[in-house]
Amino acid sequence: MLKSLPLALLAATPALSWDGFGHQTVGYIAQKYFTSETNATLGAIIGLNPEFDIGDAAAWADTVRDGANLPWSKNWHFINPKGDDPNNHICTMNYTLDCPGSNCIVAAIMNQTSILLDTARDSIARRNATMWLLHFFGDLHQPMHTSGYKLGGNAVRPVCWDQAAPCPGGTRNLHAIWDSAIPRKLRGMPEETTDAEEKIAAIQWAGDIFAKQQAESLDIATGVCSDLHGPGCVLAYAAESNRLVCSNALKDGEAWVLSHDLSKGYYEENAMVVEDRVGKAGVRLAAWMNAVVRVLAAKEREEDL
Repeated sequence: MLKSLPLALLAATPALSWDGFGHQTVGYIAQKYFTSETNATLGAIIGLNPEFDIGDAAAWADTVRDGANLPWSKNWHFINPKGDDPNNHICTMNYTLDCPGSNCIVAAIMNQTSILLDTARDSIARRNATMWLLHFFGDLHQPMHTSGYKLGGNAVRPVCWDQAAPCPGGTRNLHAIWDSAIPRKLRGMPEETTDAEEKIAAIQWAGDIFAKQQAESLDIATGVCSDLHGPGCVLAYAAESNRLVCSNALKDGEAWVLSHDLSKGYYEENAMVVEDRVGKAGVRLAAWMNAVVRVLAAKEREEDL
């Protein structure tokens, strides 16, 4: 899916979060809310084409997170609040303490927004910034990417998922359940899919979520935060995701999670939470990018005067 990008932007081995399928879905939802000017501007900056579309661009950041390409971007995918203790129903965030050195997803979104808005920056920096933003809004809405408990649930393992053997046991961790297992089960997808199958499924899921949002008369122009001047919007979204760790992901504590098959009641309780997060990520991403393009357009008009 990445063959149309310059080699400097490629990586050998992808790593997943929200699954590549989930990130593509976020991108396709956002595009449905982009203004025509946003579509044109982002298309030109990224170099979108039929071989590398907005869904591919939204999934790109995971492919450069590991290995020899851009490994220093790894910490930009999450924030780990130090005060989290979901076993005692404590989910809390302190940005100053939880984002040391501005090396977390909240700071990354603000920094990459600044790069995208800086028309003096080179084209690769602005292209990367755009694709990181398309991706990070997806990560921001995955609750385990905003949890400081056991590495965002990566160390909550092994968890059971659709197993014949009794729990405890299994090969997965809780983070992967939210990234991949729940979304795929929700959409009836097998564990292994081709790139083409994944893209078709993402487009269909985006269409279904968009139809539901339209039935609810969603209006991103008036109902979605898009203030680019500070981290307020992004922090609010991160805190919202963080609260879901206590209310949903680990509401009954780690011991319960480790001793139950999560593909049953746990899945049924959280499937629509996952879909809601993917939907919100797409809408909020669209509002953010529309705001960015409005600023860029205003700058261009000033330069023409």
